[in-house]
Amino acid sequence: MRKISLLQNIAIIMSEKDNVAIAKNNLKKGIILHHLRTEFKLLSNISQGHRFSITDIKKNDFVKQYGYPFGISKGIKKGQLIDKKNIDDYSSDYKKYSLKPYKSEKKCLENLTDKKFKGYLRANGRVGTRNYYLIVPTSMCASDVASKIAGMLDNDRSLKYKYKNIDGFVAATHTEGCGCNDGDIINRLMLTLKNSIIHSNVCGALIVDLGCEKTNKVVISNFLGNIREYGKPIDFITIQEVGGTVKAIYKGTKAILSRLDKVNNITREEISLKHLILGTECGASDSFSGITANPLIGKTSDKIIASGGSVILSETPEILGAEENLIKRMPSKITVKKFINGINYYKNMAKALNVSMEGNLVDANKKGGLLNVTLKSLGAILKGGSSEIVDFLDYAELIKKNGLNIMNGPGNDLESLTGIVASGSNLILFSTGLGATEGSLITPVIRITSNTKLYDKMRDDMDFNAGRLLDDNISFEKLSNELLDLVIKVASGKKTCSEQLNKRSFQIWNTGKLSL
Repeated sequence: MRKISLLQNIAIIMSEKDNVAIAKNNLKKGIILHHLRTEFKLLSNISQGHRFSITDIKKNDFVKQYGYPFGISKGIKKGQLIDKKNIDDYSSDYKKYSLKPYKSEKKCLENLTDKKFKGYLRANGRVGTRNYYLIVPTSMCASDVASKIAGMLDNDRSLKYKYKNIDGFVAATHTEGCGCNDGDIINRLMLTLKNSIIHSNVCGALIVDLGCEKTNKVVISNFLGNIREYGKPIDFITIQEVGGTVKAIYKGTKAILSRLDKVNNITREEISLKHLILGTECGASDSFSGITANPLIGKTSDKIIASGGSVILSETPEILGAEENLIKRMPSKITVKKFINGINYYKNMAKALNVSMEGNLVDANKKGGLLNVTLKSLGAILKGGSSEIVDFLDYAELIKKNGLNIMNGPGNDLESLTGIVASGSNLILFSTGLGATEGSLITPVIRITSNTKLYDKMRDDMDFNAGRLLDDNISFEKLSNELLDLVIKVASGKKTCSEQLNKRSFQIWNTGKLSL
């Protein structure tokens, strides 16, 4: 008697419009599958996370996942492996768009208005989830001194015992600020540093400059404007002015110590979820990232937005090919125009440098089942949920509108995280299928695995297992509620794995660099 397997038990179909399924585990050629009252045989061995056709797909017809095309068939039989040999890549023409009214999915989310987290209410009305003292070098010439000041204070156990409401002393070291052209490069650096200084997770800042660099105290002071309006202590130390490295470290440390009694005198209070600004990120993705972790982040994003909060979606190279999906969620022509300009910025830079955007798809992605950039993007944008898109931000531009925002940023995880945080994110949801381990300098990062194998293997680095959607008899809604509960706990002070390991990344995206 031949064995017949139900397709739904061994594979996943993301949309009723799809003509492919994704294998949950390795599948052998020849097994019989039952689907929609019909039976068919697998014509190929299918590796975990890879796709096979669930119907005959005629030559030149679209190959679809998530209800959207990612390839054009060369002629594919039912049960056949989908690979680069039998499809041509496909990317939609996002310039042919029409604006239509968009209604986001807000059903069954009303009860979230009662949920709160314990955060730090700042003088400007924004809310922090952490309380860091930030040491900011204006250039690479001051980065070493800034790092030494932060290290001395952060490693002092007596300070941790005395000032328990301060999460740490951190330095935003970087490699920019001199030996470069004026204009966009300097402006982006100053914007990123400014918005990091005024961030709601920062209780005070010491700005360190060498003295003779392009981005010295005078330049950053002009960008900051009236520092009193930020409601936090901001001090300056110029290395050449005070007499060199040793004296700069001494005076910088002394300046910070004089501020600690005041910045420590703050307690967490119950705050509405409308003050959460979730940043979303994915790194080291596999085929299941767009099936478990990213949709789960998207569901949480929708819940935060329905509560009046905000979400930032970024990584422009991982939007390419999915532009149509996003544009239809933009009710404003201005937002659409900014979005298209952002996409063109990337494509034009790639063209000028003679670089292919396919570089965003690394070998590990392909091995994990991601066939092309469009397929990767269709899964990546799910982190933004289903809400309408209210604004498109430049890199590190401060968020202005509650709701779902897109920030023009790189696929490079460290540069992307830095920009998202500078834009105002006070908590990050980060999905990974292969094991990305990055953290953020001043904002907690919740790392979410797409599969249980990775979660078990890298338990010290991972906070949440979305792979349970594949393994356990658990509903999507129940798991999304668990993730929301974790978000609230972390926003209220629970340390994430990256925080416990002191993973504090800060890397600025230079305007002259094509980061994929």
